[in-house]
Amino acid sequence: MNKTKLKTSLFIVSSFLIPAIMMFFIYLSQGIYWNSDTSPLLGDGYHQYVIFDTTLRNILHGTDSLFYSFQSGLGINFYALSSYYLGSFFSPLVYFFNAQSMPDAVYLITLLKFGAIGLSTYISLHGMFSKIPRSLVLTLSTSFALMSFAISQIEIKTWLDVFILAPLILYGFKKLIYNEGEILYFISLTSLFIQNYYFGFMMSIFLILWYLTQLSWDIKGIGKRFFHFVIVSLLSVITSLVMLFPTFLDLRTHGESFSKVDSIFTEKSWYLDVFAKNFIGSFDTTKYGSIPMIYVGLFPLLLAITFSL
Repeated sequence: MNKTKLKTSLFIVSSFLIPAIMMFFIYLSQGIYWNSDTSPLLGDGYHQYVIFDTTLRNILHGTDSLFYSFQSGLGINFYALSSYYLGSFFSPLVYFFNAQSMPDAVYLITLLKFGAIGLSTYISLHGMFSKIPRSLVLTLSTSFALMSFAISQIEIKTWLDVFILAPLILYGFKKLIYNEGEILYFISLTSLFIQNYYFGFMMSIFLILWYLTQLSWDIKGIGKRFFHFVIVSLLSVITSLVMLFPTFLDLRTHGESFSKVDSIFTEKSWYLDVFAKNFIGSFDTTKYGSIPMIYVGLFPLLLAITFSL
């Protein structure tokens, strides 16, 4: 292996290891480690997600059904439920744990996911901005993996997968609109739809807005790729119907109805709360009446303001 390949491999491996190791020490500072007395299960992760992890473990061991489970009330459509609670490449790892050691599974999977966020971000940023020094790309990928917004989602480990796929989707989007291929965009977006329809819906809104932003920079060039962007995106949705359609049917019959939207702001929010939520110390857990966590960091906030000017 020549020096160039060795250097490339070191950066790639480092992009995974640095976020994972840093999260290891963050956990350790809170008394959380493998088989520790302090559990990594928090909020819904304790009340809901770990229960479904255990059920999936039983399914993988052949003691339960993937399509219907009697572990909840008179039974539930477990296949549809998994699209929100268990949609992750890492979920099958619960096979190697039992109900008693499931907190260790959550601990391990969380560390792996933060490493995967750093890895996917590094690969995507290097692909989109090849002229940027690898050391800077590594710094940016680590910063993205460990930003406050991502850390605040730690209680629901399934939601961390969107941070793994989002950079790949944006990388694939760039390749798509510049006629460099559509495979990465299609596979990554389809994976997100299948893993979690909730974030797939939000990502769709973001991609439309991002396309319009790109269009404002180069109307003639980007405009030519409009129909290609729409067609590939629709094919991604159609492909993911294998999961979206059963989920839609289940939500239509058993899901809760949407609350009525009669104002721009939620009931207990104030006009300046959106600004307050962009500063340190704004996290107020998931208590009722709280406002969604949107804080990333002060430096990214300044860059976002500069970008918009």
